[in-house]
Amino acid sequence: MAIETFTWRTQIQAGMEGEFDYRVREAQFGDGYKQVSGDGINPETQSWPVTVTGRQVDVMPALTFMRTHITKSFIWTPPFGVPGLWRVVKDSIRPSPAGGNVMTVKATFEQAFAP
Repeated sequence: MAIETFTWRTQIQAGMEGEFDYRVREAQFGDGYKQVSGDGINPETQSWPVTVTGRQVDVMPALTFMRTHITKSFIWTPPFGVPGLWRVVKDSIRPSPAGGNVMTVKATFEQAFAP
């Protein structure tokens, strides 16, 4: 089965911030020396909030895509990044009507390392 790609345009919101999380192991020694190393083969992970707004007929497929990619990864390119594997964070999907036939869907994408 091929890995799908998230192709919808996302909006840059004021205050939108990505998050970089680092898992490290530390050993502090009595003489002040501290040994620090990354925990695992992928010690850095990213997450990004995304927003898709548009006509309901255009946004509903994006909402369906997000709902089906909580447990399986997809290809997406984050701001200032390169294409990689991502998943939608569970409980992060927030659809809302914006009036008329316009709607907004917000979610958070977290970096994944396997399909």
